[in-house]
Amino acid sequence: MKKPESKLQDLVSRLHAACGDNLVSLVLYGSAAREEFHEQYSDVNVLAVFRELGAARLSVISPVVRWWTHEEKFTPPLMMTEVELRESADVFAIELLDIQHMHKTLFGQDIVSAIQVPMNLHRVEVEHELRTILLRLRQHLLLSPDNQDELRRVLAKSISSVTTLLRHALIAVRENPPHEKAKVLEQVGAVFGFDVQPMHAILALRSDREHPANVAEVYNAYMSAISRVAHELDARVPKRHWQKMSSTV
Repeated sequence: MKKPESKLQDLVSRLHAACGDNLVSLVLYGSAAREEFHEQYSDVNVLAVFRELGAARLSVISPVVRWWTHEEKFTPPLMMTEVELRESADVFAIELLDIQHMHKTLFGQDIVSAIQVPMNLHRVEVEHELRTILLRLRQHLLLSPDNQDELRRVLAKSISSVTTLLRHALIAVRENPPHEKAKVLEQVGAVFGFDVQPMHAILALRSDREHPANVAEVYNAYMSAISRVAHELDARVPKRHWQKMSSTV
């Protein structure tokens, strides 16, 4: 499936017709904005920004969202007010940095570019998300230790999010990472000191190329790499430095 440009324009038209001047901005971000859309694994990520989002406003938007999710089978848009978006830079630091880095404004104002992201809190979110994924990977392995198809599915599904977090780990230690996934893995392996070949094997799963012969070994190496990056991030950017770090990108 190609990127759904026509459907996105249809979404703009329907939302604007339903909301009028309450719709401030509609932003496409993620793989669809980066020319990396993958039919099986990628979502069409949209941020919709409004002036107000009370119950009455949401009831007007609801038919459009049902069409988008139930009929067109796309991920529901993120719905925020303009005030909420600006106030959320501390708790959605990773997401806002990524949206700022690559996005397309489909309607209205480009309001994301000027938001300042507190990098001390960004570092906390990166470590939190890495450790959360590690816990989930262990749970999957405990529940399905001999189900190689299930473990492959978990690896293929998670690698995009993990690569994003690894790129942000590089940002947190003040490296300048590339955006291409394979190059991110090379740089993060060099900076944090681990073999990235198992992760390249997992990326290949997403492209339906050759599957790793020993899924258990790849899975274990994957968990070890994530654990190492989380540890190194904790050691290199200690929590006691939160208040000393720059508060802007």
